[in-house]
Amino acid sequence: MRFISRLVLFVAVLAVVGSVWAYFFSWRSPDTFPISKDRRVEYALVSWEEYDTAAAKIKPPYLFRVDPLKEGAVFLFGAEHGRLPGDAQFRMIIKTWEEFQPTIALVEGRMGFLLPYLMDPVETFGESGQVAALARKARLPLFSWELSKKDEIAALRRTHSREQVALFIILRPYWGSVENNFRLQNADEIVSSLIKDRGDRVGIRGTITSIEDIDRIWARDFPTESDWRDTGFGTSMPGYTGELFEQANNVRDEHMLSTIMDLTGKGERVYVSAGWSHVVRIEPVFAKDND
Repeated sequence: MRFISRLVLFVAVLAVVGSVWAYFFSWRSPDTFPISKDRRVEYALVSWEEYDTAAAKIKPPYLFRVDPLKEGAVFLFGAEHGRLPGDAQFRMIIKTWEEFQPTIALVEGRMGFLLPYLMDPVETFGESGQVAALARKARLPLFSWELSKKDEIAALRRTHSREQVALFIILRPYWGSVENNFRLQNADEIVSSLIKDRGDRVGIRGTITSIEDIDRIWARDFPTESDWRDTGFGTSMPGYTGELFEQANNVRDEHMLSTIMDLTGKGERVYVSAGWSHVVRIEPVFAKDND
């Protein structure tokens, strides 16, 4: 009996120590960078037609550096999304980081919870994890270049209905994972989790609450298209889903640019990681702004 009591006490103490360690040392989602609305501007991004032409000639990763830019400088690493730690592009991130000597870092996505030493940042978050690890090691500020969830939805609601935006926001991660239009295993289970997470966001809360809601909307709006489970961003998206895909990327890229311009105007050396398509579409803006 005494042995069992000691074992229970040991496990309880271990759990408390583990919880305290996780609280103080775990990674959490980086903040989005706040920019006042009067400082946000619309930039002349490369059009999607121009991008398609340019992309056919590019082999990622796609990198460029503007030094100086305003009072600071920027280095953009346009990555091919992946999570294999041995990939050459992660060694390239380390090399360019050391050469550029940034004072602040921006990453794509919101990342999330990570336990150092137990979880690999590259395997968990890809290129964003690699840059985050470098920033934390150097004790530099780290932000996501994404809009806040609320601001992104508000931007999309300016041109599309609440229901259309809810469908897109919920299904976007699923569609991003579909390859060659082959549905993922456990598609309904995956999307049910997305409904619980994303369907509760400000601006679309309660609009879609079940797989049945998605099936109903899809059958009504896209009766001649493939099932949403067999749809992915690798091919043309039907109707307003394609419009929202382009619009979402436009407002994200404009926010990234506003963030970079704000920081370089304050003298920061900004290292940015992003999917290479984002970098291709914003590159000409820097040439124009730095004339």
